Amino acid sequence: MGIFTRTRLDQVWGDGYVHPLNIAFRRALTWVPSGPGRMLEVGCGAGRFLRTVGRHRPGWELHGCDLSAVSLRSGRTFPEPAEYILADAHNLPYRDASFDFVLMVDVLEHLPAPDLALAEAFRVLRPGGRFHLLVPCEGQPLTLYWLTDRLKVWADLKERHGGHIQRFSHTDILRLLGEAGFRVRNVRYSMHPVGQVKDLLFYVEREEWAGRLRRNPLFRLFVRVLWVLAHLESTLLGRVPVSAVVMHVSCERPKSPCCGF
Repeated sequence: MGIFTRTRLDQVWGDGYVHPLNIAFRRALTWVPSGPGRMLEVGCGAGRFLRTVGRHRPGWELHGCDLSAVSLRSGRTFPEPAEYILADAHNLPYRDASFDFVLMVDVLEHLPAPDLALAEAFRVLRPGGRFHLLVPCEGQPLTLYWLTDRLKVWADLKERHGGHIQRFSHTDILRLLGEAGFRVRNVRYSMHPVGQVKDLLFYVEREEWAGRLRRNPLFRLFVRVLWVLAHLESTLLGRVPVSAVVMHVSCERPKSPCCGF
């Protein structure tokens, strides 16, 4: 979550722990075997997901890498034993087939060469190992972000405030995974229309002119209600791709080349 190309690397990303009801966390956790084994999170930031998964899957050897040195230093202050390394997702400093599980959450959209990052994730994963990817697809037709891009209204909000330089569609992600050699086992979705409104407002609040909006108690209440509705929406519509921005994809590296795409 911290490998950004156009955001500040001196800011801590991914601090603390993930709430157990977090949809992204729950969907990732279901794909983590009971273990033990070696787990890598690419773009871990301060290791929020890595630590929380480790708490629920004891016995795993935890590794995380990121480009933000300040985030990695923050991660090392937590009690969970994990090895954090400064590294680029396009060129991972790990041996071939050295991990049983690889996790990538909110990373691919920040990278100039997502195909290389997926090839690296495939390389360091052992045959038969599992990979879980969460990625926003802001180029997916019939979504709010697709509409803002077409209307050229707030189209660059997430690039300016979140470092999103890729606008994937669902088809793009499945194609990239297939080209990397992964076998897709399960696909779930989140951030449907209500979630997109909530997400868009999150970035609108970061505009310089939005200070009064952030301090408005009615606006804060409205945002809280949206968070609850967005969570319910994603829970109920987890298998519905229409108008969904976020993909949660569970894959594996085939044990032999003949079993791939």
